[in-house]
Amino acid sequence: MFEVGENADGILAGVLFLIWLAAAILATRLAWRPTPEALRKSARRLLRLLVAALVVLVVKCVAIGLMLAVDWIFADNRVIVQMPLLLLPMLAVAVWTVPGLRALANRDDAPLDVATRSAAADPRFVVPVQVTAVATVVGVYFAYVSRPVPSYLDDIATHAAPILLSVLVLWFWQGRRLRAATATDFVRRGRRASALRATAQTAVVVLVVAAGIAYVAQSSRLPDRMSMTSHDNVDYGGGPSFGHGGHGGVSVDDLRGPQTGKPNKAFTLTAKNATVRLSSGTEIKALTYNGQSPGPELRVREGDLVEVTLHNEIPDENVTLHWHGLDVPNREDGVAGATQNAVEMGGSFTYRFIAEQVGTFWYHTHQNPLEAIRRGLFGALIVEPRDGPPPGERDVVVMAHEWRTPDDNIVSFGTSDTLQRQEIAPGTPVRLRLINTDNNPSTDSRPRSLTVNGTPVRVAAIDGVDLSGPTPLTDPRFGLATGGRYDVTFTMPANAVRLTDLANRDGGLVLAPPGDTSTPKVVDDGDQFDPLSYGSEGSRPFDAGSSYDRSFTQLLDDRLSFYDGGLHLVPIINGKSFPNTPTLMVRMGDLVKVRIVNRSHQNHPMHLHGHHALVLSRDGVRATGSPWWIDSLDVIPGQIYEIGFKADNPGLWMDHCHNLDHAANGMVMHLAYEGVTSPYELGRGTPNQPE
Repeated sequence: MFEVGENADGILAGVLFLIWLAAAILATRLAWRPTPEALRKSARRLLRLLVAALVVLVVKCVAIGLMLAVDWIFADNRVIVQMPLLLLPMLAVAVWTVPGLRALANRDDAPLDVATRSAAADPRFVVPVQVTAVATVVGVYFAYVSRPVPSYLDDIATHAAPILLSVLVLWFWQGRRLRAATATDFVRRGRRASALRATAQTAVVVLVVAAGIAYVAQSSRLPDRMSMTSHDNVDYGGGPSFGHGGHGGVSVDDLRGPQTGKPNKAFTLTAKNATVRLSSGTEIKALTYNGQSPGPELRVREGDLVEVTLHNEIPDENVTLHWHGLDVPNREDGVAGATQNAVEMGGSFTYRFIAEQVGTFWYHTHQNPLEAIRRGLFGALIVEPRDGPPPGERDVVVMAHEWRTPDDNIVSFGTSDTLQRQEIAPGTPVRLRLINTDNNPSTDSRPRSLTVNGTPVRVAAIDGVDLSGPTPLTDPRFGLATGGRYDVTFTMPANAVRLTDLANRDGGLVLAPPGDTSTPKVVDDGDQFDPLSYGSEGSRPFDAGSSYDRSFTQLLDDRLSFYDGGLHLVPIINGKSFPNTPTLMVRMGDLVKVRIVNRSHQNHPMHLHGHHALVLSRDGVRATGSPWWIDSLDVIPGQIYEIGFKADNPGLWMDHCHNLDHAANGMVMHLAYEGVTSPYELGRGTPNQPE
C-alpha cells in the first residue's frame, strides 16, 4: 500500500500543479475578457477547474491514507508540512474567490462596466488562486526534491516562506492590475504591452532558473579532500554524548589483526586487467584477481591466522580488499579512505586476521566498487569449521553476477551464463553457497530472485550464521540481497535438481545423478522465502523488548537533486547525502538498536561493516523463527525493520546501501566508536574513492 500511495501522491502533486496553474492564468486574465459572453465562459471554465482540483485533492488524501495505514512515519511529513500549506490557500479560494466567481459565471449579457472588471481584478478575488498555484509548486518540490524528515519545524518555515512571499508580491502586482482595469483604454493598452512584457518576463525567468541550476549543480560537488572522522552530523542515539572524537585518540591503524606469527593460510592476490570468457563465448574486458573473475576461492578454517597480500598491476585503477561479512579488526576492513589508502599501480598491502566466524563470505574491492566489482574484482571466502566440513558433503559455491557489455547486461553464475551441469551421486549431502555479488537485476527493482527446483531444500545459514531447526522448502524463491548469502542444503535425490536466477531462465546450474540428462522445469511461482518466522526459535542474547543503550533511526528516502555536480534520483539517509549523513556514535559494549525505515521508491540492501546484527522485527511483527543474524539486509519500499547488535568491534565502520549506484550517489554513513580516529582522506584529490 505504501508504494501505491507514494507513487500516486507524487503524480497527484504534479496534476494539482497543472490544474492550479491553468486556474491562476484564467483568474489573472478574467478582468480582460472583451465581451460579457467571454467573461461568463472563462468564469465557468475556472469553476470547472476548481472542482477538478477538489476531486484531485480528495484522491490525494486517499493516497496519503494508504501510507498512513502502513505506518505514521510514511506520511507524517505530508500531514504536518505539505497538506496545511495546500489547504490554507485553498480555503482562501473557497471564501474569497468562489462566491464572486459564481456571480460572474451567472452574469447576464449587460455590457461590461468598470465595477464588473474591478471585481474580476480585485486582489481578494484573484490572489488566492495565484497563491494556491504557488503552493502546488511547493508541493511538487516537496514530493520530488525536499523530502522533509523530522522534526519538521525548519521544513514548515522553509516551505511556507515562498508562499508567504508570493502573497505580498502578487497582492502588490494585482493591485496595479486593478488600477489598470478601471482605466477606460485598458484593453487596447494591455494588448499592446502584453507581448513585450511577456517576452521580458519569460527571459528573466529563464535566466534566473538557469543561473540557479548552475549554482546548485556547482555547489553540490564534493570536496577534493574529506575526512571520514570530520563528523558534522552526529547522532548519539539517546545515549550519553562524548564529543565528536571522544577521548583517547585510537587510530584505525592500531586496530589490526595479529602482526606476528606464521599464518595458517597465506594467499597472494594480484589485481590485473584480463579478458574473461563466459560460457556463452562472450568475452569481457575485466578487472581480475590473479587473472580470473571471480577471483580465487579462499578457503580457510575456523581459528586460522589468515594472511592475504594484495598487489596491484592495473594502470588506471586503485584497489583494496574488503572481507564482506567477516567481522575482522577495523584496520583489515579494506575501505579506501577510512581504514587504509587504496593500493595504487605497483603497490602492495597485507591483511592479517583470525577467521573467527564459520560460514560463507566474499571479498571485493572497496575502491570505486560500483565499476570495479561489476568488472570483476570479487571472489568467494569460505570459512570451514575447525574440524573440517561434514564428511562426504558436496560444497558448491555460486556467485550470482551481472556482467555489463556495450550491447547487453548478462546474468550469470560466475562466468556461466548458460545452463551448466554437474554430476552428483544420489544420497550425497549438498551445500549450495549462494552469494549475490551485484546490484538488483537491471530489469527489476527488487532483490535478485533465485529458485531451486527438483527437491525440497533447507536454508542452513544466512550471511554466514547457521539457522536453528531449518525446515524443508519446496520450490522456494529466494530474494537474495546484494552482498547477502544463503547456504542451501539438501540430500541429492535420484533425479536432477536445478538452481536458476529468475533474471536468466535459460541459464542456471543442474545437479544430476550420473547418466541423467534431464533438466527440471523452472518453477517461478513458489512461496517467497521469509526468514522472519523460519526455523525453530533458538537462543537470543536480546530481543525487541530488551533495554538498549542507544537507539537510532535510519530513514531511507530519495529525491531528485544534484549530487557531485550531476542530476540524479539521489538516495538519502535522514534527509542527507554523504558526507552530511549522520554518524552513529557508540561506546564499546553498548547494546544498540537501529530502526530502518524505507520511505523511498527503491529497495536498499543496507550493509553494516564489522558487525552482525540480529533482526528484531519487521513492520511491527517480532521475529519468531530461528535467530536471524545479518550483515546485509534488504529493505524494500514501505518496510520497517528493527535490528540490534552489540558494539564489540571498535573502529570507524561504513554502513551503506550495497546497491552500489546508491552508495556512489551518497547513501553512505558511518558507525564510529568513541575516541577512534583515522589518518586517511578520500576524494578526487586523494587515491581513495570508497564508493
